[in-house]
Amino acid sequence: MDRHAQHMKPCIVAVGARTVLGLRAFPAAIAAYSGISGIMEHPYMVDKSGEPFMVAMDSTLEDHNRHERIFVLARSALLEVLEKIPSTSATTLPIYLGLPEFGPFYSQHHAHALCQRLAAEVSWRCKPQIVPVTEGDAAGLAAMERAVAGISDGMFQCCIVGGVDSFLDPDILESLDDVCRVASIANRWGFPPGEGAGMLAVCSPEFARVSCLHILGWVVSLASTVEKNPINTKTICLGTGLAKVMQKAAGVAGNQVTKQYCDINGERYREHEFSYAILRVPPPTFVNSLDYVSPVDCWGHNGAATGPLLSLLPLVCHNLGFSPGQWPMVWCGSENGRRGAMVLHLQSGDS
Repeated sequence: MDRHAQHMKPCIVAVGARTVLGLRAFPAAIAAYSGISGIMEHPYMVDKSGEPFMVAMDSTLEDHNRHERIFVLARSALLEVLEKIPSTSATTLPIYLGLPEFGPFYSQHHAHALCQRLAAEVSWRCKPQIVPVTEGDAAGLAAMERAVAGISDGMFQCCIVGGVDSFLDPDILESLDDVCRVASIANRWGFPPGEGAGMLAVCSPEFARVSCLHILGWVVSLASTVEKNPINTKTICLGTGLAKVMQKAAGVAGNQVTKQYCDINGERYREHEFSYAILRVPPPTFVNSLDYVSPVDCWGHNGAATGPLLSLLPLVCHNLGFSPGQWPMVWCGSENGRRGAMVLHLQSGDS
């Protein structure tokens, strides 16, 4: 892909976030880049071994209700990103919001109620059209696909792509602990439950130029598929789905991926899937196929917020001069089998 074609792609012009490492995007990303860990003992919940759960918990949130925590996290990140783009109460603004998969702990009712509350909270900044994308860990990249398609088709010039989630719920923690999925003294092959929200302002290059917005990076390619052998099934995952999206996203971008940002979280399934996937992808796809960043050990496993939060790292770090190279890839996978990958192009000094 030549430079002119790259710079005609939808671009990211602003970010917002709230994580256990920071209440705004730049501090959170810098802390994760620096390897600072926000994982701590849960103040009162213990696992089946009698030890406190090790979690990444936003200790500034007083309400222990999961849905209230999700609302506060999303509102905080959304208001931050809205500060950075031009809008008025009359501006129609699509918002594609990644949310947890539907199941015993999250329902269509919860998604609808959250979207209604968020719309009311930001109505003084814009006329929000919030679209829930309930795809779990890969929801943020699924939301980005819809946003990029809308911009490319001329449906709108600017939108928000985000994701929010929280595992800080007693029933969720106990259910994960029952099947040995939470990292603990007794279980090495688990993940630290976390919570957070990430938001990205995505627009056409023309909108960025007219609005005098600084472009953090371009979304040059996206790919998604469904892994036929997802976690919690009796089948064996050989990395077919992940390899497919990696290869497709890199192929469309037309450049070697300089660094990967992913959601490997300590579970054996995810590590095995990555190992098989890398063997399926042609060697020239990556500058170094094992050069990846997974900040789960810093801000915990953040579910539906994963894609947008991972995207913060290359965007913020490149903006501050800690460049991951010009062609980072973000990839993640949901429990339902959804796999997604996105390649960004970051501004070079002579662009």
